[in-house]
Amino acid sequence: MTVENTGVALAKQATDALRRLDDQGPTLRPDGVDHFTWSADVLDELARLAETIGRAVERVSGESAPGAESHAQALATAIVAHRNSLLRHGGGHHPFRDGGDRMPEVTAERALAELHLVG
Repeated sequence: MTVENTGVALAKQATDALRRLDDQGPTLRPDGVDHFTWSADVLDELARLAETIGRAVERVSGESAPGAESHAQALATAIVAHRNSLLRHGGGHHPFRDGGDRMPEVTAERALAELHLVG
């Protein structure tokens, strides 16, 4: 006997959507839409998703999950930093001149605040 579980169904839908984005990536960009604008918009949504996952872990489990939430926030910060770097350098090939993918914390926090992800 199976029990319908709306929580599992919703999480599966989110996973399936993310897998589609992963599998099809840039082919999902509509014709005539600027690559960098499209990428920035998708990366903004992925940052929001990462942050939401951290909160969802706590709400679904009913218990505090500071490790999950802090890692989710770190992922959101990294995504926003990557988006900012792509836009800043405009080429998309090697956005991080020094080979790293970290932005100064103040810059990353400011970018997250712009997305309304932090204070």
